[in-house]
Amino acid sequence: MQSEIFSFLEFIGTTIVKSDKDEAVLAIDLERHHYQHLDFVHGGVISTIADNTGWFVIQPYLKEGETAMTQELSISYLRPAQGKILRCVGKLVKRGRRSAFVTAEVFCDTKLVAFATSHLALLEKKDYVS
Repeated sequence: MQSEIFSFLEFIGTTIVKSDKDEAVLAIDLERHHYQHLDFVHGGVISTIADNTGWFVIQPYLKEGETAMTQELSISYLRPAQGKILRCVGKLVKRGRRSAFVTAEVFCDTKLVAFATSHLALLEKKDYVS
């Protein structure tokens, strides 16, 4: 498992609960700045945790010199989120040679609030580093 979290995720208070070949779990202890004007967790926070959970899902499957980037993210918001902890559970559906497909379920406390699917491009690090 990667020992360091991305700086943006750290900035919004995300922790890696688990990242192995079974699943990835990320969590955020919710604070006032995670909420929008109607007092629900902002959809951008929900989509951010779903998107980044996808990377932590594929990370244990990456080969030496390989990385992944989100190519497509689809999210369905199932109910407004209010609570103390936002938790996302991601799983690998399929890893191919050049792409991977993952799912992510986002919970606020114990309630399922969103479901996402993500298609990730698998790249050689040399392909995107200038």
